[in-house]
Amino acid sequence: MRSLRWFALAEGVTLLILFFIAMPLKYGMGLPIAVSIMGPLHGVTFMMFVWIVIRTWAEGLLNWQYAARLFIGAMIPFGGFVNERWLRDLIRQEQTT
Repeated sequence: MRSLRWFALAEGVTLLILFFIAMPLKYGMGLPIAVSIMGPLHGVTFMMFVWIVIRTWAEGLLNWQYAARLFIGAMIPFGGFVNERWLRDLIRQEQTT
């Protein structure tokens, strides 16, 4: 669950860097190298996140509703941060019970 939380955060950060730094550099300043670097980096991070969600669901640590929520959150800007906070709260609840 902790790796899932960290990849949710990494996915959110790389998406925001892609949207708010790399794309403006490409289209505003004519530097396509920024997207050439951040695009694949975000893609790898996103695929790792998806793999960890599927693995965690397959191990029975998440039900399908939680997995679907994580997938949907990963598709929305700032959703990675919402996912990370939700997972942090979920981990805390599990530790107290």
